[in-house]
Amino acid sequence: MAEFRVHHIRFFEYVPKAIHCLAYEEASERLALSRSDGSVEIWSIEDNWYQEKVLPGSASSSVEAIVWCQQRLFTAGLNGDVTEHDLLQLAPKASVSSNAGAVWCLTVNRSQTYAAAGTEEGCIVLFDMKDNSIQYDRALDKQEGRILSIAWHVGEETIVTGSIDNIRIWNVRSGHATQRITLGRQDSNKETIVWSVAVTSDMTIISGDSRGKTSFWNGKQGTLIKHYQSHKADVLSVCVNKDEDCVFSSGIDPSLVQFEYTPTQDESDWKMWVRSSIRSQHTHDVRAVTFAGDCVITGGVDCYLIFNQLEKRKGKMWRKIPALPSMSPVHVAKAAKIVMFQYADYLELWRLGSTNKTSDKSGEILPLKTNPVKLLQLKSKGGETIVCCALSDNAEWLAYSDTEAVRLYQITIEDTEVISPQISVNRVRYSPPGTKPAHRLAFTRNATNLVSAASDGCVQLLAVDAVQPTLLHTFVNDAEIPEPSHLLALSLDGKYAATADHSSNIHVYSIRKHKHVCSLPRYSAQPTALAFNPEHANIVVAYSDQKIVEYSVPGMEYTVWSRQFNKHVHPQWTRRHSKITHITFSPQNRDQIILHDEQMFCILDKTQPFPSPDTKLYNKSAWQMECQPGQGQGQHCFHICSKFKYLLYLEVLQDDWLVAVERTPMAMTENFPPSLKQKKFGT
Repeated sequence: MAEFRVHHIRFFEYVPKAIHCLAYEEASERLALSRSDGSVEIWSIEDNWYQEKVLPGSASSSVEAIVWCQQRLFTAGLNGDVTEHDLLQLAPKASVSSNAGAVWCLTVNRSQTYAAAGTEEGCIVLFDMKDNSIQYDRALDKQEGRILSIAWHVGEETIVTGSIDNIRIWNVRSGHATQRITLGRQDSNKETIVWSVAVTSDMTIISGDSRGKTSFWNGKQGTLIKHYQSHKADVLSVCVNKDEDCVFSSGIDPSLVQFEYTPTQDESDWKMWVRSSIRSQHTHDVRAVTFAGDCVITGGVDCYLIFNQLEKRKGKMWRKIPALPSMSPVHVAKAAKIVMFQYADYLELWRLGSTNKTSDKSGEILPLKTNPVKLLQLKSKGGETIVCCALSDNAEWLAYSDTEAVRLYQITIEDTEVISPQISVNRVRYSPPGTKPAHRLAFTRNATNLVSAASDGCVQLLAVDAVQPTLLHTFVNDAEIPEPSHLLALSLDGKYAATADHSSNIHVYSIRKHKHVCSLPRYSAQPTALAFNPEHANIVVAYSDQKIVEYSVPGMEYTVWSRQFNKHVHPQWTRRHSKITHITFSPQNRDQIILHDEQMFCILDKTQPFPSPDTKLYNKSAWQMECQPGQGQGQHCFHICSKFKYLLYLEVLQDDWLVAVERTPMAMTENFPPSLKQKKFGT
């Protein structure tokens, strides 16, 4: 097995954002979540929790509420607008003002024809969602104080709202409040804030408030059924399952408390709500709790998405998903040995350090001859969020796209060997007519062409020029509803471009002949990474269910190795949760495929035999490789290294160097706000 020296990078300051809201869409099995920077992520639960889309946010926007309606996604925030998002182009589609100040909460009726928003000025504003549009309908009676939480009864005639010191029940048809439930105060000078409400079909109202209490109310009579001092601080979110026999609550005290509707005695019809379990999995405030089938999902300030299986199954009953992007924010110019980091609204270019030392000892730290140097920080135009970017192999060209346009820059670096090299940046102001915003960008190796996977589903080929770049060709997507590509790869010789979308359509185009070459067979899972083998026109694809295929473009078929690999795929490999995010190849041996996720990287050697099913690829408890060459159970094609956590990017340079960009869990959490102090046993 080849040996590498590693540029171990930890100075990429990637900081995850807190989760604010969660919403689950049952028909498509999609979870939408919003973060504190206003961005919205779409997760496919069907594809084993794959983050498939990110809708960029902005510094001026906030998302305080998020709902699905007719498989359309809507958000609302402090700007007072309810916004529908285009899930194909990843941009706002339509926006309607509430005319009543900031929107704090949002819900839809059971038939998904209307949405109701709770506002700063104390109004419930109704929006008509029919005919694939959103229109302001009317506002119900105004109350004193803002409306912070809202729930719509399945009968569609009743809305329940929570505000300061009270819960109100509203008649939708008349627009009047029919009942007001007043909550007590723990301190006469301290208001009780109802942060969250839910309502069942029998008009049982569940509320979570700032006293740390989860309460169950009789909504017909306006009386308290039962309350629990479930938390030591504010309860920010409550949710009830589809069968209405299970409730979860959580908040500033991050404990996840479960309540069940159970008979008081055996063979009794009388039921009551009983606290049944407490889970302590988050470290900071939990902002949102929701159900997704037989799972309960939570998210908050610690940025982790955690889901718990409620049905007893074999294996682990819960899982923690880190806040890492599915598309790497790191790019490497191999020839120039320059690395680019993508932040929300700016890009950074760094020159890699160098050493002239080698060592026979594995893991030894080599002394640096020159340190890494920050060459450039390029801010986006107008502070717009950067959707994607690309850096040419010689680091002479840089391109990025926001939601408006693709922007091209020429970079000149003089005296690259000195400690502080001179660098100049020239913005190419001319944009060819017909060029569209991109979801993915890539330069050909000779930096003469830029390939763009555009936001409308087509693929565009541009000729790079410092004065007047040209749009050479547009590959049109013939699908009835063209879906933009989320993956883009170019062959090393510049002949082919390959794209993949979330419907598992993988297309190969000829860059030189400007035509569609072939399409790979569609697979049930989504592709998560793809790359061309540098020596021949074989494309390697990794899917969300851990399947890996190799496809010959000239032969238009899967290779013999690919068929054999998927016949002998190891069960321990398919049980992995983390998705492959990047694929590359060893420069010393093109039969060695290097792929990685956030937990490990693996060298897949095509010349070595497949492991038997009873062979351990790695030790799960320590997440360490057990089978070293010549030890234990012998050699096989899997060579796994788990030294890095979290591994954001791994690339091979032209010699025996690897570039590994790591962001440790401690580094990601060091700037978090303080959590609720709780006394622990023995302290």
